[in-house]
Amino acid sequence: MLFTGRVRLFTLLFALAALLALAGCAGQDIAVQPTREGAKITPAKGAGQDLPAQPAGQAAEQKKEAGQNTPKVPRPELGVPAAEARTPAKGNKVAYLTFDDGPNSDYTERVLDILRQKKAKASFMVVGRNIRQNPTVLQRILADGHAVINHTSSHDYNIIYQSAESFIADLDECSQVITRYTGSPAMIFRAPGGPDKLNRDFTEKLRKRGYISVGWNISAVDSDPHGVSATQVYNNIAGGLERVEKLRLTPIILMHDGTQLTTTQAAPGSALAIYIQNREATLSALPKVIDHFHGKGYKFVVVDEHTPPAW
Repeated sequence: MLFTGRVRLFTLLFALAALLALAGCAGQDIAVQPTREGAKITPAKGAGQDLPAQPAGQAAEQKKEAGQNTPKVPRPELGVPAAEARTPAKGNKVAYLTFDDGPNSDYTERVLDILRQKKAKASFMVVGRNIRQNPTVLQRILADGHAVINHTSSHDYNIIYQSAESFIADLDECSQVITRYTGSPAMIFRAPGGPDKLNRDFTEKLRKRGYISVGWNISAVDSDPHGVSATQVYNNIAGGLERVEKLRLTPIILMHDGTQLTTTQAAPGSALAIYIQNREATLSALPKVIDHFHGKGYKFVVVDEHTPPAW
């Protein structure tokens, strides 16, 4: 019995020496810890980058066990479900309704009411400073299954178009605000004034930063400084659809729910009065616009990374 015990001890020591020699050749620091089952080999801190990968099944099982013991990450502040009406596979007739410059406390929720009634999805190109003033409106946009797209934090041309760095900084600031409600960075954006405002330096740096631009190919022209009527808004969109269909493009419609206003009381003929007139025209035309697209077999979906180019 004594001889047998010595043989076992000698065999164990020989195995440990071999393992240590192997570790030295591999250039790793390995710690050996005695256990009831025998020697337990663990990579020392900072080592292990050259260790062979675990079997797939074992790694998955360990990951599952670790997940069960890890506290769940709390939802983002005021977080709500993300939109589900994503861009479908090719072959379906889809269109994108987009609303710029909100959210605001006067018109955005009225747009949302119409969309809910008509069972249509849309994408809201939101401005960071307006989100701060209307967080509950943004919550509803997301809760209703619509998408929020980065439209800069300030929407101030004098700031954002100073340089590509200024533009990206403004997008980053808006993305940080949106992330509080979605849990994900807002890397899809629409440039105020449109993609034509972005020169090559802008586009290259935005691409390297990971931002994706989305434009439009149909405009309601509901920001006309001379004012528009509901009939004009509808005709602008219906006529734009005819042109887009001839070019075999996917319709991306530009409309405005608009920025936050301090008042809706305006002197007749003033710039504010015309702005309000345009917002009311958009609201009046929207149900008919949605019906027109539905009548032609289109389904409204939200902008995402798979949205095709406008042109």
